[in-house]
Amino acid sequence: MRINPITSILCLLLLTLGLSAHAQQWRVDPITPLDQQFMDKAKDQLNDNARRSLGRSFGQGRDSDLQLMQTMLDRHLIDKDNLTQLQAMGIIMGEYLQREHSLRWVVYSDKKGRSRALEVPTKDEFIFPVTQISSRVSVGAEVDVKAIYEKLESEIARIKKMIIIR
Repeated sequence: MRINPITSILCLLLLTLGLSAHAQQWRVDPITPLDQQFMDKAKDQLNDNARRSLGRSFGQGRDSDLQLMQTMLDRHLIDKDNLTQLQAMGIIMGEYLQREHSLRWVVYSDKKGRSRALEVPTKDEFIFPVTQISSRVSVGAEVDVKAIYEKLESEIARIKKMIIIR
């Protein structure tokens, strides 16, 4: 039985496309200027709200900032639909994690969409602090900001201990 060369080529092409589609589950790109602008504006809005509502501002240190977030949430100073300010809390947490653990902001894209994430260098692993608070508030769950931060730190420590075989 003789196999048609065109059929062979088409089968190989389909197999290759299928394998490459499966292999490319996610993609990582550097944070864009537009992403950075969004993150900065979101933090500015949150900071304006904190100054207006409580006479306090962010940027006073990690523990102070985490406590300020908790106070704002406990007093319901941010509407549960205000994703920009809720995500700004995650961005601020992420900035502390970035500095303390030598992480890198990236844009993580997969079949579900595009997210700003922190990459743990050399591990191909990511954490997603931006949505940690907003996802809980949007469904009416209680939020313990310090516990979320500590959980993210534990996850980073776990990832850093992993042995990656490439």
